[in-house]
Amino acid sequence: MTAAADVVLSTLARSQSGHVSRRQLRSAGLSARQIDGAVGRRLLVAVHLGVYRHSAWPESATGRIMAAVLGAGDGAVASHRSAARLWGLRDVPRWRPEVTVAGASPHVRAGIVVHRSDRIDPEDRATVDGVPTTAAARTLLDLGAVVPFGFVLVAAQDALLRRVVDLAQLLSALERLGRRGRRGTAALRAAVAASTNAEALESELEAKLYRRLRESPLPAPTYQHELRLVDRSWVRLDVAWPEHRVALEADGRRWHAIAKDFERDLARHNAILASGWRCYRVGWTDLTERWPAVLDLLEGALRGGPAPALSFFGGSTTVKVVDPPENESGRWGSLRSVRPLARGA
Repeated sequence: MTAAADVVLSTLARSQSGHVSRRQLRSAGLSARQIDGAVGRRLLVAVHLGVYRHSAWPESATGRIMAAVLGAGDGAVASHRSAARLWGLRDVPRWRPEVTVAGASPHVRAGIVVHRSDRIDPEDRATVDGVPTTAAARTLLDLGAVVPFGFVLVAAQDALLRRVVDLAQLLSALERLGRRGRRGTAALRAAVAASTNAEALESELEAKLYRRLRESPLPAPTYQHELRLVDRSWVRLDVAWPEHRVALEADGRRWHAIAKDFERDLARHNAILASGWRCYRVGWTDLTERWPAVLDLLEGALRGGPAPALSFFGGSTTVKVVDPPENESGRWGSLRSVRPLARGA
């Protein structure tokens, strides 16, 4: 192996807890003969098929997890108990390396627990000590699927105290991923409920929404606007632009709502629509991860753009927005389709 190839190998191994994959080495310019020669000289020690540990690095827990991620293929991340270990979450029991892959059926590797997920969103990915891993909030959600509730409660409270994660991130994960029947959802919901006050969370969400709006380029709204509905009853809207008949409401209950809550909120929402208003509901995910899309949607509504077509499925709402006329430009330019904003929106 040339000196240049040795530098490439050492640099890559140093960034990955001493581990490299054959695919990475080939992409970095090493030939198959150079790689096989390094294996033959025991410079590289085979760990999994196509995954090696550089002999200059001792074995370690982090290294074993890194090797498992490399062995599971492109896009894999450390998850569940392995991710909890990387985040330093308290009292989580040790286990074999666990990884999650998205989409197709995962590769089976001896000594690795491989989970499959329909999706791993960008906000659910992180890097800890050089290892691709699930973000802390996603880790706590997944953890509830493999350990008893008591471990999830202690780990969640420890993560909150050490500011590894905050409540907004936990609530966002529950809103996006915590569908009914998903393993881990009930445990994390219970852990969040035991760690905070639901009314305080709703107030915090409203306060965050008000701050976002004050810092936005939108026209100043009216807060706590009273609206008389077509059935002559009254409702109070969190935020309203009465001259445009546009309303915005903070949905702080979405992460733990039950069917009765959803039905009541839907009936209220439909009554507002029947009164000639557009009403949008936003939750923690919308404020922390999708605020630019929310702003685009509100700008279009205040400009008098086309009304969104709403459909309900799986406890969330899909918002589809038709492009405005071609002669519109500037900040009010073409609206794009946005991801789900809220259940019952």
